[in-house]
This record gives sequence, C-alpha cells and structure tokens, in this order.
Amino acid sequence: MKQVFSSENHTTPLPLPTSVITEDTARDLRPLSSAHSEFILNETTLVFEKKRELIQGSDGLGWNNMVAALTRSQPLEDFVPANSSLFFAVPLENMPLAIETEGRIHQAEMPADSHGIIAPGVSYTVELQRPGTFFYLFIKNEILVNVADEIFGKRLDDVDMFSPLQETDKGLQSLLHSCRHMLNESHDSSFRSDYIAQAIVAQFYTKHTQLRDVPRVMDSRVPLSQGQMKRVNDYLQAHLHGTFQIADLAASIGLSRTVFFERFVHTMKYTPNQYLQILRVNRAKQLLHDRKLSLVDIAFACGYADQSHLSRFFKRFVGVSPGKYRADLLGFSVDMQG
Repeated sequence: MKQVFSSENHTTPLPLPTSVITEDTARDLRPLSSAHSEFILNETTLVFEKKRELIQGSDGLGWNNMVAALTRSQPLEDFVPANSSLFFAVPLENMPLAIETEGRIHQAEMPADSHGIIAPGVSYTVELQRPGTFFYLFIKNEILVNVADEIFGKRLDDVDMFSPLQETDKGLQSLLHSCRHMLNESHDSSFRSDYIAQAIVAQFYTKHTQLRDVPRVMDSRVPLSQGQMKRVNDYLQAHLHGTFQIADLAASIGLSRTVFFERFVHTMKYTPNQYLQILRVNRAKQLLHDRKLSLVDIAFACGYADQSHLSRFFKRFVGVSPGKYRADLLGFSVDMQG
C-alpha cells in the first residue's frame, strides 16, 4: 500500500457540549429548522450510469436535511465538482483507490467501514481500482450553518472545514452505520434523520474543523496583491514534487483558508489545485526536453503518484500525451509510454 497523503491533525477544534456525539446522545440535541422539503439524490453530485448502480436510496423516506445511497461501482475514474453539501463515503469492503483534491494525492487501500469526508466547496478526482460497494451520505449546508450557530454560537464563515480522506472516527462510524440501516425503514423517518444529521455535523466539527483567528471579511472578492502572488508562486514551486495543505499556503500570506481560496479564485480564475496542476504540467514540459528522463521520473519529479496521473493531467491541459509532446518536440517516434 502506498500512502501518499495522510489526514490533517489540527490543534484548535471546536468545543462540544459532549465529548462524543452518538445516536443515543443525539436526542439531547435540539432539532434544527429545515425547509421541510425532501433532499433527494438528484440534487447531489452522484451520477448513476453503467459504472455505478444504485442498490438502495433514501428518496421517499422524507429526509429533509440529508440524503443517502448504497451503491455498487465498477472500476472508474470520476471528477466530482465542488458542491455545498458535506459528503461522506464509506466502503463496505477493503477498497484500493486514489483520490486527488486540493493539490494532495491519497492512494491507499481504505479499510471496510472507514470513511472519507469531503467538505463543502471542495472538488476532487477519484479512481476506483476494482468493483466495490459504497455507502454515500450528503448533508445540507443549512445544517452546517445551524449547528455552528445553535450549538457553538459561531457563524459558518468563522469555521474552516477540512477533508480527511481516510478516517475511522468511532462516533461518526456509529452514526453513519445508523443512517445505512435507516434505508431499510419503509416509513417516514424525517424526524429521526434530522437528529442524526445534526449529530453527524457536530461530531465532524469536533474532529475536522478549526476556528479562524480573525473574523472573515464580508467581501472576499479582493484580488491578491503582486507580493502575495509571488509568495504563493514561490510556495507552490517549492512543493511541486510533494504535497501541501491549502491552510498552510494561506497562512504563508496571512489569510484564512477560506478567504485565501476565494481571493485566489477571484485573482487567477482557477482554484489553487487547478493552478498547481498548471505549474506541474509546465514543469513536466520543461523536463520532457531531457531524453535521459523517463516519464515515470518526470511524473515523480512533478508531484504525481505515477505515470498515469501525469498523462491524465498533461492531456487535460496540453491536449496530447507526454509521449506525443516529447516526440513532436524532439522529433522521434512516440513510444508506448505516452
């Protein structure tokens, strides 16, 4: 197993009224308001096609604030755009996969019943390497806002959320397990689902969030200065061959993760991860001039897990494979590496 990325460890988690939120203690939490309209699978980023089959879903159970699906997937590669929901993925058997998000690559075998978490506003690419069964859960952004306000007395804007890609948090495991079993209930379970959604978000906040040091600026549509962009470029160039954290990059220019992300996109018209891929591909184009370097060597030098990852991003930004680009550049036949 190749472990390229590990989950973050944060030092300032939000305080909880109880140390661990479970299904039993969820009843002690006050139910949150909701729009009272069922949250359905068509409103999520899940796409069901030949490579992903829906086994069971929560549509029709009356869940207002979360939606769940039990699926069977074939080997696939999928780009998932950012959305406003908090997302959980649980493999039901040990599953080798690769996930790339925010400039990080996580390639490992996820144990059965572990969970990956994607925070709102984060896009990612996932590669499933063999067939597998997954449980997926999406929780509405409204619940994130309400839990931050009603339990912690914080605005959501004052909380940075992280996306750990392989976790075995016992509290979350218990709650996610309950959600999976709730798919078997034939009656309306909206009231119970509201409590569970609130408890899941509260437990997530204790483990995978950090309070911002300064309040968020209301208008984040402010461009980064030339000096800030120079420091960003210097930082990214120094981390092309490895991994980095968006929070660390933001801190290097004195901004919170969320404000940095919004100002960076406003300035560059790319997300930090997209911009990093452009820098990596440009570096790969430079290294392709050197006949002595194999495509595998170039992939590692540019921060890609393997040659296939280099080829995928190179084709996306340049339009041809690295092998074809090198052949056209140096004037020889394309080999089978491309």
